Amino acid sequence: MNDRRDVLDRCLTRIEAAGRVPRVCLYLLAARGCEPAHSCDAARDYALQEGWQTSTLQVFTDRFGVTDPLLRPGWSAVRHQIRAGFVDGVVALTYSVISPHVDEYELKLALVEESGGFVALVTPETAGAAS
Repeated sequence: MNDRRDVLDRCLTRIEAAGRVPRVCLYLLAARGCEPAHSCDAARDYALQEGWQTSTLQVFTDRFGVTDPLLRPGWSAVRHQIRAGFVDGVVALTYSVISPHVDEYELKLALVEESGGFVALVTPETAGAAS
């Protein structure tokens, strides 16, 4: 999962060299029809701590359950925002919000990278892993 961090670092270096503040959108999952307010606050707080720009208009939420992010309208909107250059990256709470399946998650990371963007996680993939 070091690849995600490397892409993030490269993107941030490029953005800072251009004299800009990174712009991010937030990506969340809603369970059982409940709005994920806590997750949204955590993702927004993380972005603000990093000094990144966020907007209430750039928060995308999908319902929990559909595992393939390509079938999720919120994730599709995130990818569109990055491809169109409206944002530089996306902040999610954990990797499993993007996909609980590691191989699928890594594929989604690659697609974001191909679009010139980055993925930042509030809780890194290695959190809780044995060292």
